[in-house]
Amino acid sequence: PAPMANEEDEVSDALLGAIAKNVGDAAMRKASKEASKLGNQVKNMERGLGCLGFIGGILTAGASFLGMMNILNPLGFVVEAYTFLFGIAIALIEMQNQCLPLSFLERWARFMTTLGGRGVFYAYVGSLSIAKSTFLSFAVGAYMMGVGCLYIISVCRSTPVTEREMTESGGAKGTAAV
Repeated sequence: PAPMANEEDEVSDALLGAIAKNVGDAAMRKASKEASKLGNQVKNMERGLGCLGFIGGILTAGASFLGMMNILNPLGFVVEAYTFLFGIAIALIEMQNQCLPLSFLERWARFMTTLGGRGVFYAYVGSLSIAKSTFLSFAVGAYMMGVGCLYIISVCRSTPVTEREMTESGGAKGTAAV
């Protein structure tokens, strides 16, 4: 009777092992498929944010160009000129593959290579526009602040592991666990 129980245990273990392997393989395929979908959604979201940013850059530059026509206010002219240049820069940055190499940004404006950095900059440019006290500038500034907030929110939503958690686990950018 004892050898029979051993054979049944071996068959049972083999059957359970095969089932576990199949379930594990199916789970891995499903996880891989879902991760691929999530990656595509993030790419599409970044592409959509880029379009919003490009439109905002053009609107900012256009509104500031119109504001520069008032040459009676020298300080206002300077603010309009800066805002105009920022608007052009935003449009070029969002078209970076066509007009502005990424290496330029990495050297001179590293914060613009991240979604969070862009979001803060866009919100800043929006606040400059709002401060100019015209309806057009207010509307464009509110739009840019909204786009900046969307960039910042996208960073918060797409980063499941915080930098602190990575540092604590010893996995952040070449740091070793102590």
